[in-house]
Amino acid sequence: FGSRAPPRVAASGGRRRSARRRRGALAMAAPGTHRVGAFARVTGLERTPHLNGEISELLRQTDAGRWVVRVRSSLKAVRPENLHPAAAEVPDAARRGFGGAAAATAHLLLELARSGGNRAPTAALLPTSVLIWIITTLAGCYWLHRPLSAPEAVLPGISEMGVAPPARGVYRGGSAMVGLSLASTIRLYSTLLLPHLADGAAAGRAAESTNMGYVAALGVALQGVFTLETGLSGQTLLHFAGAIAFVLGTMWHADASNALFADLGDTALAASPAARVAIGVRRACSEGLPVMLLLVPVGLQVWHWATGSESKGRLQNMIGIAQWALVLNFAVFYCTYACDFWVVLEAN
Repeated sequence: FGSRAPPRVAASGGRRRSARRRRGALAMAAPGTHRVGAFARVTGLERTPHLNGEISELLRQTDAGRWVVRVRSSLKAVRPENLHPAAAEVPDAARRGFGGAAAATAHLLLELARSGGNRAPTAALLPTSVLIWIITTLAGCYWLHRPLSAPEAVLPGISEMGVAPPARGVYRGGSAMVGLSLASTIRLYSTLLLPHLADGAAAGRAAESTNMGYVAALGVALQGVFTLETGLSGQTLLHFAGAIAFVLGTMWHADASNALFADLGDTALAASPAARVAIGVRRACSEGLPVMLLLVPVGLQVWHWATGSESKGRLQNMIGIAQWALVLNFAVFYCTYACDFWVVLEAN
């Protein structure tokens, strides 16, 4: 009878290990294999430790079994055990979910076109979709990019997640949907809200806020289509130009928008507590916080260069966290227009 206890213990231990493996699979997409054209993170190099953590592209395999990779615009032969490959592919369930979300967004835009943006529920859903698409894109890229992330990484840089497939496809598609939804939101902003705010001297700021909103929408789409590459290239420069356009366009739009909303007069927005809360949230998201989130990683990078600190992983974590916080902060900013659209349309 006593001989039966060990198998039960072993089975219990096996179930616990299986559960841990399932939780790990949920946190990270399955890594792929070493093959030509695949991407992998370089690890464990002793002679060139400055390349550890860099993302490389596998070009060919030598007779000695090493892989020739492109890393930092140069070529290097690396042993397979020093290369952690990217995820194999996007799961079918994720593909179907992404396609369904894109179809739902297209249906929303068609409904807005048919109604002229005069129905409160669909108008309010549009800026909400900006927030949803940003969160969905970041979450999907994070999951697919995990095999390429360093073990100590908390949040990878947002641009880094678009370097290698299959996360690159999600990054491009999601960024395109964010840009489309944001441009449509700015269009509704100009037709629904500005007529209640822009008169006389404010007319110039109204045009400024609209134009800068379109610049931000174009920027987020541009940086998504032209993703970051492992070396300096024209595509990399276009990517950074798009990212800068998104950040500066949003900050410029926010400054002009906040000035317009400073004097609501006797409009429906002034009489709505929910609208006043939304205006307050936009001010909190745009006054001071974006500048701080931009300066923190820049300051840390300068400190790293000046002191020669070896805490590369900690620096990358701080930069990644600041980037995620900045983008999510802007997503919340745009999402609050849903409240304004609802209040104005319900009042009419």
